Amino acid sequence: MKIGVTTFGGDGGKSGISRYIITLLKELQRYSDEHSFEILTYESEKSIFIPEESNFTSRFFSEKWRNPAKNIFWHQAYLPHYAKKYDVLFLPAANRRLPTFCGTKTVGTVHDFSSIHVAGKYNLARDFYIKKVLPFMVRRLDHILTVSESSKKDIVEFARVPEHRVTVTPLAADENVYKPLDKEIARKEVEKHYALHNAPYILYISRIEHPGKNHVNLIRAFELCKQRHHVPHKLVLAGSEWSRADEVKKVAEETSCKDDIIFTGFVKDELLPFLYNACDVFVFPSLYEGFGLPVIEAMSCKVAVACSNISSLPEVAGNAALMFDPYDVEDMYLKIYSIISQPNVKEKCIAEGWRQAQKFRWSLTAQETMKIFTKVFDS
Repeated sequence: MKIGVTTFGGDGGKSGISRYIITLLKELQRYSDEHSFEILTYESEKSIFIPEESNFTSRFFSEKWRNPAKNIFWHQAYLPHYAKKYDVLFLPAANRRLPTFCGTKTVGTVHDFSSIHVAGKYNLARDFYIKKVLPFMVRRLDHILTVSESSKKDIVEFARVPEHRVTVTPLAADENVYKPLDKEIARKEVEKHYALHNAPYILYISRIEHPGKNHVNLIRAFELCKQRHHVPHKLVLAGSEWSRADEVKKVAEETSCKDDIIFTGFVKDELLPFLYNACDVFVFPSLYEGFGLPVIEAMSCKVAVACSNISSLPEVAGNAALMFDPYDVEDMYLKIYSIISQPNVKEKCIAEGWRQAQKFRWSLTAQETMKIFTKVFDS
C-alpha cells in the first residue's frame, strides 16, 4: 500500500495530538519495508514529525496555509488532488482537519468531541464548525480511529457513525522516554530551569486553557492544602498558554499562595520525564479528555496520580489513581492531600499505576492502525 499521512492540526509539536502523530509515525516505520508512507507537512515542521533515518517520503507545504481558515480551505480544494496518488489517506488529527470529499480511501483519528461536554471551550466560529460541520465530514471517512471507548461513544452518538466503522486504538507512554529515573538526578535537572528552591511540588501538565483544563479548581484545591495543613509544596502548572489563560493567571495571583504557583510555559519534550519523576504527585483535573495521555506518562515514571473521574479517565487510570469530581474543589483537595500526607496511599498508587501503564503499548496501537489501513484498502 501507498499511504499518505497529513500532520496538519498537530499544533507544531505542542499538543497531545502532536505527540500522537510523532510517536505513531515512529512505530509505523517498522512497516515501511512492506508499505510506502508519504508525510504531508509544513516544511518548518519536518524535523518534528518525520522520524530520523526513516525511509518515508515527504511533501512540504508553505506556511501561508497555516492560518486555520486557509488550512480548512486547502483541505477542501487541494488535498483531494494530492490524495489521488495514495491507496489510503490517513488523517491523524481528523477532529481538526478533514476534507469533505477525497479521491481515495480515508482513515481518520477523531480524538474527541470535547466541546459538546465543556461549555465555552471554543469561540462561536470554532464551536459551530465542530458541532455542525465536523460530524458530516467525519461520517464521510471510510473508517474512524479513536483513542478511548468514551470517545467512541461520542462519535457513534453525536456524529451518528455506525459503530462497526469506529475502532479504538489507545494511546501509550513512550517507554523509551517515560520511565523511572533517579529522583535526585531528576530534581537537579528540574531545578536548572525552575526556581523550586528544593521544595516538593504537585504537577499538572496541560496547556493553560480555561475552563476545559480546569486549572482554576486545582489552584483552589492547592490553596486549601496550604491553608489547612501548611504543606511545603509548590504547584507547577506546565504548558503553553491557550484560550483564556489570562483568567487562570488572575485567579492564581489572587490566592494566598500565589508565590508557590509556578507557570512554566511550554516545556520541551526532553525535560518532561525529569519533571514527572521529580514531582511528589501528579494531578489531572481536566473536565474532559479523549484519552488523558499524561496520566499514563506519570504512571510510567512511577509517580502517584490523582485525576478526574469523568470521560475517558476512569478507563485509562483504572483503579490505579485516586479519583475526584473535578467540579468539587473539596474532593480534589482531599485526594491530593491523601497522597502527599499518607505514604501507604502514595506507594499503593505508584505500584498500581506502574502495572496499569504496562497495559498500553505504542507497538500495539501501530499494529491495530495498520490492520485498519489494510481492511479499508481491501474493502
